[in-house]
Amino acid sequence: MTSPEQQPLDAARHIRYWQRCFRSLLPHHYTSNDSIRLTLGFFIIAALDLLSSSSSYSEPPSNPLKASLITPDDRKRLRAWVLSLQHPQGGFCGSPHHVLPEKYQTRWDAIDQVESARDPANANIAATYFALLLLGILAEDDGSKAFEGVHRIKTLRWLKRLQRDDGSFGEIIDEDGYVGGGRDMRYCYLAATIRWALGGAEAGEDFNVDALVGHVRRGQTFDGGLGESSTHESHSGYAYCAVAALSLLDLANPNATTEPNRYLHAGIPSIPSLVHFLACRQFDYLEPESDGENEESQNHPLPDLSSLSLSDTPQVAGFNGRLNKVADTCYAWWVSGTLSMLDRGGVIDRGPARKFIIEKTQHLIGGFAKYPGGPPDVYHAYLGLAALATMAGDDENTKEEGLGRFDPRLCIGLEASERLAKAREALLAPPEDDDSDDDRCAEETEKIKKELDWERIQETIARLEAKWKAEGKIPIFEMDKWNPSNPPNLEDFLKGAP
Repeated sequence: MTSPEQQPLDAARHIRYWQRCFRSLLPHHYTSNDSIRLTLGFFIIAALDLLSSSSSYSEPPSNPLKASLITPDDRKRLRAWVLSLQHPQGGFCGSPHHVLPEKYQTRWDAIDQVESARDPANANIAATYFALLLLGILAEDDGSKAFEGVHRIKTLRWLKRLQRDDGSFGEIIDEDGYVGGGRDMRYCYLAATIRWALGGAEAGEDFNVDALVGHVRRGQTFDGGLGESSTHESHSGYAYCAVAALSLLDLANPNATTEPNRYLHAGIPSIPSLVHFLACRQFDYLEPESDGENEESQNHPLPDLSSLSLSDTPQVAGFNGRLNKVADTCYAWWVSGTLSMLDRGGVIDRGPARKFIIEKTQHLIGGFAKYPGGPPDVYHAYLGLAALATMAGDDENTKEEGLGRFDPRLCIGLEASERLAKAREALLAPPEDDDSDDDRCAEETEKIKKELDWERIQETIARLEAKWKAEGKIPIFEMDKWNPSNPPNLEDFLKGAP
């Protein structure tokens, strides 16, 4: 509940903003982000879910699905869209433009008698994370059927290949098997979420958990924060990803009752130092003295020492991600979410932090901006809601009016998180008849191969690859030029080939 002296969240304004994002075209500024269309979709759908989940109402609705801003028809349509982005060899693609026709995605290794990805770099770890969370948000009933249609084993095997020897994870695998992307904590978190959601340990397709924990442990820096390594700059966003990854490892630990927070304590050498680092990310927000003031310095004027007092209470306080950076909406989430998982949410001053979000970065049309005075964007607009929901705490008397309960580990509403947990349970439940399912799957596979004339297509593509290599061309680049909705006649390419 909002205190009388604080401005309440205008939930209706934010609902209108998110409905515009969902029902109409996004502004042209998002054009360059088409490769992460799935990510943009996640923020929009997750926000609508948070603003209309059962716990967002003062009195829970009798029919939560009917009360949701996401209609049953939208759920079916969006679920089909998410699954259409799945790569047949595991993982999800970030945009429909990264999805090639299936016959160009898979090759058959006649020697090893296995399928492999012909375009492995099109699936990425971030898209896979957002796809699985979206399926949980969009699930109907209790969510137990959310992961139907997901290539569980193939995705877990693909995930294992993304882990490096030092325990870190990358973003993609190229056609030579090279793991691309950084080594920071973001990919560790994404990997831990996918592992938990699909039951990697229980499926017998687990990655090296101890190596991952070791990589996170080596990331704590001298100031208590987390970086890519102990010699890199600490960052509150990395701190969130590290703590959330370890928390999800603990959530999947079968011995959690006898080993509470085993991985959290193993992966963070000094939790008090981390809490201190996070608490120091909050500071007084100072209005810029002029419109032309430099963005990087507007919050760091030289103080008037005569006016300083230890008894002064901040009126408005923002958060930054690193030392000497300006206040930013998203860091209210990265900091409060991390402290919530560490059960230390009370160390920040919630009132002034809430004022920064509501009074400084909330936009007239709804949503939140990155900085005061800026335009709203779906990333900061969603994380602004996440920060408000998390800083409010779990007490019914302190709940942020208009928002549902929130799960800081998964960064989604609590009800959606519970549906994901049900989907995970359904995956782990023993199948009723393994043999008949396997036989049916094998029969269906052979039927599809026969319809596609699979062997002839694979032979033709193999000849094409040999032709391109002889011409000094890279086969995957040549295939990327094809229009997925209107693939060319392969025989035309082979004219003049041996």
